[in-house]
Amino acid sequence: MKPHTDERLSDSTRARTRRGLLSRKGARRSGTVAAALSLVMLLSSCMSQGDVTETRADQLSLGDAVIAVRLSEGKFSPGLPTPPEDNWIVLLDAQGRGQATRIKAKSYGNVAFLWTDRGLSFGAPDKEYVTTDQGTQEIDVKEPSRAEDQRFSLSDGRTVVVDSGEEIRVDVIHPNGRIVTAEFPDTSGSVGQCGQRIVGITDTEDSESIRSAAFEAYAAQSGGDMPENVAAVIQIDELNGGVPRVLAVAPAIDGLLTGWMSVPCDGNVITVLSIQQEDPAAVRSGTRRPWDGVLVLQRWDLTTGQRTIIPVLDEAGQPIETDQDNFLHYSRAIRVGDEYRFVTKKGNAYAVDVTSGNARHLFSIPSENTRNPAVFQVSETGVYALEQNDDEDVLTLSYQPWDGGGKRVLLTTGTMSRYLVARNLLMGYRRGIQAFALRPGWNGGAQ
Repeated sequence: MKPHTDERLSDSTRARTRRGLLSRKGARRSGTVAAALSLVMLLSSCMSQGDVTETRADQLSLGDAVIAVRLSEGKFSPGLPTPPEDNWIVLLDAQGRGQATRIKAKSYGNVAFLWTDRGLSFGAPDKEYVTTDQGTQEIDVKEPSRAEDQRFSLSDGRTVVVDSGEEIRVDVIHPNGRIVTAEFPDTSGSVGQCGQRIVGITDTEDSESIRSAAFEAYAAQSGGDMPENVAAVIQIDELNGGVPRVLAVAPAIDGLLTGWMSVPCDGNVITVLSIQQEDPAAVRSGTRRPWDGVLVLQRWDLTTGQRTIIPVLDEAGQPIETDQDNFLHYSRAIRVGDEYRFVTKKGNAYAVDVTSGNARHLFSIPSENTRNPAVFQVSETGVYALEQNDDEDVLTLSYQPWDGGGKRVLLTTGTMSRYLVARNLLMGYRRGIQAFALRPGWNGGAQ
C-alpha cells in the first residue's frame, strides 16, 4: 500500500506514469500539427454556440441544469490529425440549454459523475471539481490518474473515487478540499458501497496484500483445513496496519466472476450478481471467454462472515446463461425490496429475488440509429437511458419504469451536436457519451 496526502510533489513524481495511463505511446504531435489544431480551436471558440455557452471550468455553475453529460475523447478518423485528448462537461436545463466546459481527459474505466445535494462531483487526471449553484471548486490532485471506475458519497461529506482495474486506488476527497490517496498495487477486485463503507470482493490469488489477514480470519472462523485460496470482502476506505480491512472470508470458488457492485447493503448483507464460469480452465487457456457461464448471486453476511451462492433461474426454472451482451461489468443495478434489479449494456432489464434466485425479464430498451450503446442510470422506480442518434447528432433522455408503463421520452436536444461531431478542414471525429447524471429530485415528469 502506498499512502499519499496532498503534500507538494516533485516534477518527476508528477510525471510518473501509473500502469501506463498518464500518457499514450505515439500521442506526441509535431509542432506543425499542434499549431494547426490550436488555430482550429481558436476559430471554433469564436463560433456561435447557440443554446450552449462555453465557459472555463472554474466558472461553471449548476443554475437550472437538470442533467450533466460527460463526453469522451474524439474517436480517430483515418487520414486526419489525432483528435484532442479532452472531455467536454455539458450542463443542460429541461429545454436543452446550458453551459459547457472542456477538461483534461479521463479515458479508462467507467468514468463517473456524482450529483448529490452537495453538488456535482467529477474529475480530470490532475484536478477534482465540485460544481454548485455558486460556481466550481477546483482541487489539485497531486498523484494524477486517467483511470476511474466509481464515485461514492459518504454522509460526513467525503467523496470517494475508486479505480479498481489492475490495482485498487482510492482517493478520499474531504469537504475542505483535502485529498488522501491510497494505492494497493497488489490488490484488485470489484468495488461497491455498503452503507458508509466502501468495500471490495477479491481473493488471495488476486490480492497478495490481504493474504495473511484473510487466512487468519478464515482459521478463526472455520477451525478446519485451510483452502488453497480464500475469497474475502475488504474495506478499502479504512486501513488496518497499512492494508485493507478484512470483513468476511470464505473458500475461493474457481471461475466465480464477481459482477458490478452497484447495490447497497440490506443491513450487513451484500448481494452481488456474479458469473459462474462453465469451464474456468478453458478461460485461463484462452479457449473460452470469461463471460461464458451462468448467473448466480453471491450473498455475504458481514455480521457472521458467511457467504451463500444462489443460482439464478429464469421463469422456466432454468439457469440463465451469460454472453457478451450480459457481461456484468457494464450493467447497472439496484436493490428494490426483495429484488435485485439490473439492466445490461444492451438494455435488457431483469429482476432477481435475492432469496430464491428466481428471475424475470422485465423489458428491453433497444438503442436506435446509434453506433454507440445507450448509457444507463437506475433508480428505485426505473431506468434512465441517454442515447445518441448518429444520423441527426441528437441526444435523447428516456425513462422506463421497472413495473411497466412503456418508455417515456423526457428530453430531446440537438444543442450538443457540435460537441458530438467535429467536421472541418483539419479534423473530423466523433465523441460518445461517457457518463451522465441527473439533478437529485428531478425526474422530468417520469412518474
